[in-house]
Amino acid sequence: MLNNERKPQRFDWLRKARSRIWSPPQNLHRVPWFALLIGSFFYSGLSPVGSGTVGSLVAAALYYFIPVLQAPGILAIASVVVLFIGIWSGGIVERTLEKQDPGIVVIDEVLGQWMALISWSFIGDLRFTIAAFLFFRLFDVLKPWPARYFERKHGGTGIMLDDAVAGIYANIAAHLIMYFIR
Repeated sequence: MLNNERKPQRFDWLRKARSRIWSPPQNLHRVPWFALLIGSFFYSGLSPVGSGTVGSLVAAALYYFIPVLQAPGILAIASVVVLFIGIWSGGIVERTLEKQDPGIVVIDEVLGQWMALISWSFIGDLRFTIAAFLFFRLFDVLKPWPARYFERKHGGTGIMLDDAVAGIYANIAAHLIMYFIR
């Protein structure tokens, strides 16, 4: 191979995790505190490893341990509120850090996870909660259409809508699996 040719780079999860542990996001101090509080969902997005998974886990735990969130109508309203404040805060964090969809913004995972958990059939069911969590993480990583389309959009809308789509897919998959294992 010639010296000026590049070898294809493999994505190294361990290197990424170590880099986040030892070097927190630059210019974090420039982000307005309230936008950071909301965008990182009360700083859970500052987790050095797996911030998206941590954000999803916090959202699932809130759903499971706060019974009022288990009511489908309440959870749907909470999701709409999270969508709008997430568009606002995610956009501010993205512009301030000058990085598209920064990893510290996890309010989008909260939206997607809550959308995955909306159910009239399995309210508060631990098995459904776990299935919705696992399917949401799967679809959030895979980004099936139109999630990948929204992921490419800049600003808070792009940050939020790809996870909303993943949440819808996860909701459908979790319901299907629950109906089969009843």
